[in-house]
Amino acid sequence: MRKKHLFVDNGRPHGTVVLNWHGTSERDFTEFAEAFHVVAKESVAALRKKPQFGLYGNPAEDFRAYPVVFLYRHALELYMKAVLLVGSPMLSIKGQQEVDRQKLLKTHKLDELMRELERIFDAYGWEWDLGTEHFRTLDEFRAVIAEFQEVDARSCAFRYPIDTKGSALLGSHLRFNIFEFCDVLDELLPALEGAAIGAYEELHSTDGWSG
Repeated sequence: MRKKHLFVDNGRPHGTVVLNWHGTSERDFTEFAEAFHVVAKESVAALRKKPQFGLYGNPAEDFRAYPVVFLYRHALELYMKAVLLVGSPMLSIKGQQEVDRQKLLKTHKLDELMRELERIFDAYGWEWDLGTEHFRTLDEFRAVIAEFQEVDARSCAFRYPIDTKGSALLGSHLRFNIFEFCDVLDELLPALEGAAIGAYEELHSTDGWSG
């Protein structure tokens, strides 16, 4: 048997993790999303402590924005999918077609997820006012998702420099403030986490639900 070097359990408690301990990975979407979000926030916190990070600092450090944006985008996608997976049965209870699970799990398009998310919110009778600066109406929610989709339609633009044809995945000189970017999504992601938890709890207390 080949000796392991990476995924090794040497019995040392510090640093030893246990993954997929639920045995039901579909339930882990929210935990996955939270983990990506936490790591992203920790990275951004370190950047905030560097006064020269940004326009007047070392240009090479700008590349640190790539993994941060990817982590935030992936957390957003996972949270949206968590709400859809948990809340889909409520659509059936309301006499509507449930979310297409196969299509859901294959897509990375935030606009497609947004359309389904609107159906879930409507089925639950939820409002779109999150009580935050950037998310008080459905139109504001749509605008943020559309902007992200426009910049990174396939969840590749912040993972790779070029596509399979050799073309740049990002437009030239994409200039933005990474801290403001994170501040906006830090308003949204906890709300989506709450929606996933709320959808589960409300579904299991609804008459007609036998899952």
